[in-house]
Parts: sequence; structure tokens; C-alpha cells
Amino acid sequence: MVTCVTALLLPVLVLMLVWWGWVVHRAHMHRGLPPGPTPLPLLGNLLQLQSGQLDRALMELSSRWGPVFTVWLGPRPAVVLCSYETLRDALVQQADAFSGRGAMAVFERFTHGNGIVFSNGPRWRALRNFALGVLREFGVGTRTIEDRILEEAACVLEELQATIGAPFDPRQLLDNAVSNVICSVVFGKRYDYGDPEFMRLLDLFSDNFRIMSSRWGEIYNMFPSFMGWIPGPHHRIFRNFEELRLFISEQIQWHQQSRKTGEPRDFIDCFLDQMDKEQQDLESHFQDETLVMTTHNLFFGGTETTSTTLRYGLLIMLKYPEVAAKVQEELDATVGRARAPRLEDRVHLPYTNAVLHEIQRFISVLPTGLPRALTRDARLRSHFLHKGTFVIPLLVSAHRDPTQFKDPDHFNPTNFLDAHGEFQNNDAFMPFGPGKRMCLGAGLARSEIFLFLTAILQKFSLLPVGSPANISLTPQCTGLGNVPPAFQLRLVAR
Repeated sequence: MVTCVTALLLPVLVLMLVWWGWVVHRAHMHRGLPPGPTPLPLLGNLLQLQSGQLDRALMELSSRWGPVFTVWLGPRPAVVLCSYETLRDALVQQADAFSGRGAMAVFERFTHGNGIVFSNGPRWRALRNFALGVLREFGVGTRTIEDRILEEAACVLEELQATIGAPFDPRQLLDNAVSNVICSVVFGKRYDYGDPEFMRLLDLFSDNFRIMSSRWGEIYNMFPSFMGWIPGPHHRIFRNFEELRLFISEQIQWHQQSRKTGEPRDFIDCFLDQMDKEQQDLESHFQDETLVMTTHNLFFGGTETTSTTLRYGLLIMLKYPEVAAKVQEELDATVGRARAPRLEDRVHLPYTNAVLHEIQRFISVLPTGLPRALTRDARLRSHFLHKGTFVIPLLVSAHRDPTQFKDPDHFNPTNFLDAHGEFQNNDAFMPFGPGKRMCLGAGLARSEIFLFLTAILQKFSLLPVGSPANISLTPQCTGLGNVPPAFQLRLVAR
């Protein structure tokens, strides 16, 4: 009897789902979205977005549908911006209109639109302006933060020295070094490399970045309600988030108990001072939950993508030892080996600077960028886009644009060198996202990438475990981020 009922209900359920999906699609079609591949009811264009190759699939669709087209992420339409000129025309020349943050289900469930990265409107502007001021107050963009990075680089070199000759995975060491820099600003302290609690937190960051960049993360963002019932690693994202929330809440509690009003030691103290100033303002954006989310944004954002870039940079140097050797030759001639490279040396290290830019261009650590949402109606090319339109800024398309780079699909430092061997910037280089939503810590990340990588290459030769020819630079997974494959290397003192 149960089998008969199931047999009767199943086709009805399927028809209802198909009908519902078609109604949803028809409801959206009146918005005049740019053309794109025909979506299936409910599934949207899921079958055309290859697993682990989201950025490549979108670029292939662009070759047919043009630089502005629509894909359906399940029942939700997204307008994709592909090519440098399109990204510039939208995110730079119409920066205000494209300054909204598009909601991603995986982050929305945790942040509820709070914090700097996923807030919008007056809250976002208030938090961003406040954070920029505090970061400057604590030395970001000045000699103070450079000295802090150099101190951490010296600690890294000491740890690396202990590995001489033995194969090791650099991930956790780089995570800890990079995270300590932002921790000194946010929490007012650094953590020992062997601290078990901090190592656990860094593992949580890495795990979440990997899952959110996998097919599980992609599908969750498309079908959050459905995926809530499906077992899989995507559930671990939220367990990890809660563990991180607990750590941050404990840090905030300690600050509340030990602080002196008006004498801030770090970002958290500054935020608490601002909360005190605005406690009578019922519309204040400075609340307990906002502090937790903003601290998480800075903590995670100041760790994972920069550490991933450094790790990918080392892998690329293993793959191309001749490039690493040329960087070391330039460092020896310009800086020598008696002192650490400083940011002021960068202008005198054109090849090294070109290599570091090429690493970031080639890997495109956040290939699809973080989503935008239109804050008002706008016209882009021949398309009229309505306020609220969800937008995917395909940053990798600028980095692989053949009209902007000589050899876009291969690692080639001459992409950032002129005919005389001098460093030459390119406006199509946009790893931090252009426009008003540019990464808050872009300047800090640039400084860390330069100072950490040059410090390592100045002191050590990098040796692969195996042949350089067998090293694959293909990401372990591609979604939110490009996650490099796991690898080991050996170091030899120079």
C-alpha cells in the first residue's frame, strides 16, 4: 500500500517542483536580464557549471554569450561580468551603483549581514570608515606595520631553519606567520607557532576555505534549504564558524574586563570605545554582534587569502627554479644578505616585483571575487540592470584577458616588465577587487607578500620533493577560492 501511494505521489511531486521552478523563472524574466544559457527549472544552469571549475565554465559561457550574461544559480539569477573592460566599466566607472554586497547563503547563515564584508548601506560605510581609521592608527600602511611584518618574518626564518634538508608542508607555518600580523592589530598579541589552540583555529580557517571552494560549498550557496537536510562536509563549515565565534567572544570578554576606556590597545578596544560613545544611539551600528562579525572578517580575511598566495608562490618557485634563481640574484645585487629586504627596496627590484605580481595574477586566489549587488538601477553596455541585481565580478577574466597580458594562460613575469626590464603595472591586475568594495587589507597583504617571500628566498634555496616537471599548479579545488594542491618542499641555506 505504501509503495502504491509513493508511486502516485512521486510524479505529482516532480510536476509540482517543475511547475514551481518554471513560475520562479518566469517571475524573474520580466526584469530584463542579459541573455545567457537556458536554465532548467530549480536547477538553473547547475549542469553547465562544471564541478571544481566554476571560473573556467563561466569564461567558456562568456565566449558564447558575451562579456555581460546571466546564469542561474539554482532558482536565483546572477549577472556575470567577464573581461577587464567590463569589470572596469562596472566596478570602477560606476563604483557607487556596483558597491552593494551580494548575499551568499554560506556567509549569510553565519553573519546575518553583519560585519564589514557582508553588510550593506549605512552599516557598511560606518564600519568600513571606522576600520580604515583604526588600521591606520595601529600602523597599517606605515613603517610600524612593516617592522611588525619583519619581526614575524624573522620568526618564520628561525622555524624554517629547523627544517633544513627535511621535507615539510609549509601551510600551517605560513598561516601562523600571516595571521600573527593581523592578530597584533586586532587582538593586540601574537601566538607562538606551537600554540595548540591557535593551530586549531588556523586549521578551521583552512578547512572552511577549502570546503567553501569545493562543489559542496557551491551547491550549498545555490540550494541552502535543501542542502540543510543533506549530509556532507558543508555542515562542518558552520561547526567551524561556531568554534571561531567562541574564540573571538572570549577575546572580546577579556578585553572588556581588562581595558581602560580611551586607552585602546588594539582594534577590539577601539570598537568597545566606539560602542560606549554611541550607547544612547538606538540606530548605532556598533553593537556586540557587529563586533564579533567584524573581528571575524578581519581575522579570517587577514589570514587565509594572503597565506594561500604565499603557499602558491612557493609552489610556483619550485616549478620554475630559474625564476627563483633570478629573484635571488636580484636580491643579492640590490639588498645583499646582511639585512632583510624592506618595502623601500621594492622600487629597485623590478624583476622580483614583477614575479610577485605575476604570482597573484596567475593564481587569482578569489577567481570570481565576492559577489556584488546593485545599489540602484544601472546601464552596462546595452543592458539595463535593476537595483538589487546579483552580480558575479569574474576577476580571473581580467587576469586572463589576452588584450591585457602577453601570455595570459601561463606563468610569465614579463607580463609586468617593459621592454627595458623595468616594472610595469597593469590596471587589469585586480586580485583585491576594484572599486569601492576593494579588500580592506589590500595594502597590508601586498606588504606581507613582498616581505615574507623575499625574506625566504634571500635566505634559502627551495628544492622540490621530486622533479619540477612533475609539479602541478592546478588548484586542488576552484570555487570561492583557488586552493593550491598540498605539497612538500626542502630548504637549503644559501
